[in-house]
Amino acid sequence: MSKINYSTEIKQEELNQNFLYELNEDGYLTALLHKSDDYKMNWLSGKENWGKVDAPDFLSIRVDRRFTDQGRLRECYTFSNETEFDVFTRKNEVGIYTTFPDDYKSSDVCMKERCHAHIWCGKNTSYIYGLRMGGEPTHLGLILNQGSIDGYSVKRNLEEISNDRGSIILHPDKFHLKPGEKMTVTWDLVWFQDEEDFYRILRSYPNTVLVTPDRPVAFQNEKGGIWIRYHNDLKEDAISQVKVLVNGKEAIMSRNPQNKIYAEDAEYHTGEKSWDIHIGEYHTTAKTLVLPEIKQFAEKRCRFIVEKQQYHEKDSCLDGAFLIYDTEENCPYYSHTPDHNGGRERVGMGVLLAKYLQEYPDPMLKEGLQKYTDYIYRELYDEETGTVFNDVRKNNDWHRLYNYPWMAVFFMERYHLFQEKRDLKNMYRTMKAYYQNGGIKFYAIGIPAAESVYLLAENKMEKEAEVLKGYYQKHADYIMENGLNYPPHEVNYEQSIVAPAVSMLLQVYSITRDESYLEGARLQMRVLELFNGQQPDYHLYETAIRHWDGFWFGKKRTFGDTFPHYWSALTGNAFLLYWNITGDDHYRKKAQASLSGTLSMISEDGSASCAYVYPQTVNGIPGNYADPWANDQDWGLYFYLKSNIKKQS
Repeated sequence: MSKINYSTEIKQEELNQNFLYELNEDGYLTALLHKSDDYKMNWLSGKENWGKVDAPDFLSIRVDRRFTDQGRLRECYTFSNETEFDVFTRKNEVGIYTTFPDDYKSSDVCMKERCHAHIWCGKNTSYIYGLRMGGEPTHLGLILNQGSIDGYSVKRNLEEISNDRGSIILHPDKFHLKPGEKMTVTWDLVWFQDEEDFYRILRSYPNTVLVTPDRPVAFQNEKGGIWIRYHNDLKEDAISQVKVLVNGKEAIMSRNPQNKIYAEDAEYHTGEKSWDIHIGEYHTTAKTLVLPEIKQFAEKRCRFIVEKQQYHEKDSCLDGAFLIYDTEENCPYYSHTPDHNGGRERVGMGVLLAKYLQEYPDPMLKEGLQKYTDYIYRELYDEETGTVFNDVRKNNDWHRLYNYPWMAVFFMERYHLFQEKRDLKNMYRTMKAYYQNGGIKFYAIGIPAAESVYLLAENKMEKEAEVLKGYYQKHADYIMENGLNYPPHEVNYEQSIVAPAVSMLLQVYSITRDESYLEGARLQMRVLELFNGQQPDYHLYETAIRHWDGFWFGKKRTFGDTFPHYWSALTGNAFLLYWNITGDDHYRKKAQASLSGTLSMISEDGSASCAYVYPQTVNGIPGNYADPWANDQDWGLYFYLKSNIKKQS
């Protein structure tokens, strides 16, 4: 184990900087508070100590803390080679714990005493901004001002299952020290009022080079470069030596009078674009993605589903099902395990096909959809009662309310495709059964409230439309009554509880034009937006924080930040609804980024991944991979096609 010496110059009586803190006998920070915070939120949490360092035992480490003239708490980590031999470190070998409290207790605790930690490890431009989950300032940020951060890992408390994101471990870039040499990483901890204020502070650091993608995810016929903003104090000779590489080749650049550079790929083709930006001594990175034209992209995915993921075995109850597909072993997979079974989220594959076929007819895909529909009626749905079953053989070991709206959406999209009244009636029965089984007090994902009412009314089913309208209004009233006091669901608190609440309020406003629902949606929209960051990587940009889906739905069964995950598009749907109602173009742009961000889960050949586990490691297990199971990710592509946002842009 490395030798670590913690030193501090801060004295409690000097704290006019708004920091309150506690140290243990080993010199670790154990508490960090803003002195004016009515909630006394401790910005350090978890089983690990803030500032703990993982490093090889041949390094000597000194940690110094002091306040700067700006009233910021500066931490300096110095790594020294005190041996007679050169020292080389490897990627991820050195890690520094930064234990932001990003975990889920009850929502009332989360609103006041927990934060969303938005992380960017972009070499010399690296930061974390922790936004209190209720949005009320003051918030805490970490800004690098010396050294280079190359990535992050997490160490989770697995006893908390999905409710603990884990301790964030920042990895300095690998380095080489000769005998007697030192390497230093320094950052400031700063209080800020909101996201805009954080970026204002961030831009004041000379080492900060901010990158903003035109479109983090673009299509082949779209422009997709990056904007680069540098500090006013950078010398002209440094600026004149700007070098931007995209996938190792020089980018085309143009200067802007306001300390901005625009860079684009000289060889514009599909695939991931890794950007390296050098301005003087500073180096940062970004990632964008270019996909094929949307029709070709969606067609490849739909064909993969029918050709690879639809099961054909006449003597099996799974005949016609859309199953998980293992892209490593090139075969379908089924288990009665809930998240791997023949129903639930995987209904999204049928929904996608029904939506795609409305615009792009294809006999082979249509035949696959019809066979899947037969499977639905035989194994997953009771047409008399509207009951939706959890798995084949009409199994309801777990009577799961989430399943109902998804089945209703399936019937709704089938109706749009075939114009058969049977589908419309089943959409109605399914949503009615959802509410008869307690749905008013459940924040289900993907309820098609407004569209279902309009469809029923347009097709001379006014009575049924009024029944559903009544249920939806009662549901919205329950959400309004709760406000920001969200009930726990399968996770104590998460983006896919808040997003459905916002969506329901906006949809009921659309149906009733009662302004109170719009005001209620605005309140909750502010909380929903806090889940999303603006980091210059298509995995992260406008992607909601989620950190458990790779374990439940993936082959590798790994917890850890899933950037992206398709349910992030629920936030994009809420943004889109809000834009349609208010005309606020800011939300159209946010919706575009959120909805397109989930498309990176699908590959150009039509294969797919249910989750991208983003951290370098999770409890020591390698991350930074797309899980090999194509499972439930097709809701993301469905939402993108449904939004029609490409044509509205």
